[in-house]
Parts: sequence; structure tokens; C-alpha cells
Amino acid sequence: MQGTAIVIKTLGIALQYGLLLLLLYFVYKLMRFMKKDSQHVVEDIYAVTEISNVEAVLTVLEAADQSMVGQRFAFSNHISIGRGNDNDIVLNDSFASHHHAEIALLNNLYVIEDMGSVNKTYVNNEPITGRQYLQSGDLISVGSATFEFGR
Repeated sequence: MQGTAIVIKTLGIALQYGLLLLLLYFVYKLMRFMKKDSQHVVEDIYAVTEISNVEAVLTVLEAADQSMVGQRFAFSNHISIGRGNDNDIVLNDSFASHHHAEIALLNNLYVIEDMGSVNKTYVNNEPITGRQYLQSGDLISVGSATFEFGR
């Protein structure tokens, strides 16, 4: 009877140590996984910072001047649209004003502003008043030209 008690007690201690070793092994594997996973996050963060200075693109979908259709205008801080030669995008369009609209980077977001044009500037077929934030995929209409905004 006493020999059986010693065997049971020894077996109980062995199981406790076995459980402790299993727990330590689990913690070790978890730490390795977390370290490996965190390295990917750091690599992703560095990959994001290597983006070029060009942050946004306007793609011409429709225009009075058919040669403009399909052209892409990349910019980072500011772009102006209108009939005047001093604009970044010059439209040969009688429905566009000399200085029709501007898009600018504001607090890491792009905003479009109508510059007092007669025929207004439209975003997703809605006339804008004042400044309006842009999202990727928005359709911008200036005169008879339509652009797609992308980031």
C-alpha cells in the first residue's frame, strides 16, 4: 500500500513537471510566432514609407478634345484645372472657365474647390459649393470633361 502511494505521488509530480514543460514550450512557440509576425509589420511600415511623391492621379474619361481621353495627370500637393494656359490641366472647352477648379492636399486628404466658375464643378454628378473632400473613384466634371480621381 505504501509502495503504491509513492508511485502515485511520483507519477503526480512527473505529470506536474510535464504540464509545466508543456506550458513553457507553448509560451516559447508563442513568443517566436509574435517576433516573426512583428518583423513583417516593421517591413510593411518601411514599405509604405517608400511610396513615390506622386500621391494622386486624375484620369480623363471624357473631354471635348478627344486626344485628352485616357491621359493621366499625377500630382502630390496641388493641381489646377481650367481653360487658361497657366493651369496644370488646360481644357480646350468653351464650358470651362479660365480658372475653373483646384485640387489641393489638406491634412493628408485631397479637397476640390470650384474657383467661381459659371458652369460649376461637379463631383459624382453633384455641384460642389466651397471645398469638398475627394475619395478614390470620385468622378469630377469640369465643363464637358470628366475625370476620375485616384489615390
